[in-house]
Amino acid sequence: MMPPVKGRGPDPADILLIDDDILVQVMVEDIVTQLGHRFHAAGDGDSAREALLRTGFDLVILDRRLPDTDGLLLAPLLQQDRKIPFIVFSSLDAPTDQVLGLGMGASDYVGKPVEPAVLRARIQARLSARRAPEEQTTFRLGGSLRLDTLSRRLWVADRLEVLSPAEARLLICLIRNLGKPRDRMQISMTICGREWVYGDRTIDVLVSRLRRRLKGSDVHITTVHGLGYVLTVGD
Repeated sequence: MMPPVKGRGPDPADILLIDDDILVQVMVEDIVTQLGHRFHAAGDGDSAREALLRTGFDLVILDRRLPDTDGLLLAPLLQQDRKIPFIVFSSLDAPTDQVLGLGMGASDYVGKPVEPAVLRARIQARLSARRAPEEQTTFRLGGSLRLDTLSRRLWVADRLEVLSPAEARLLICLIRNLGKPRDRMQISMTICGREWVYGDRTIDVLVSRLRRRLKGSDVHITTVHGLGYVLTVGD
């Protein structure tokens, strides 16, 4: 086991490993915790999507050979809104595989097996650049609303709300399309990384929660019947 790192900054990262191999989970957990960060694991695509909706991660490490999907199919969910950096860690490491992964937004592509020290260095390199200065982190709307995307804090006049990761992704999606209706399929792909199916109430529940958060502001989520939702500013 590697010795703990001394003197690192007071800003631990949340790192999600998406891999069903128990030995890989043990190795990556050891690396992550020794670096002073928080380790999370998911063994398949479905549990990974649920984890991504619950927690805002700073880095994701994913295998491609998951029991229920190719890990690269999670890339759209990782790349929307907060653009979570991710490392592909897979035995599928031919040049064509690496080109595919990097082309889909991966920050790095590491073949299995790998020496723990090499993976550790790759993780540190990704985390050192995880908050790009050019990324917009604050949105202001109307005369009373301000959103900090990094902390998910929403100020409505003098009231502070702390959004869940899914609520924050939905609000950012609507802000970036201000005045433009978005259908449920577009919203689901953006915030959940999956297609919307008839009867799925996830989007509607999140909209209902956000409407309560927005009370007292001049920012409104309006239902577009037969389509989806649109964000507007005004009375």
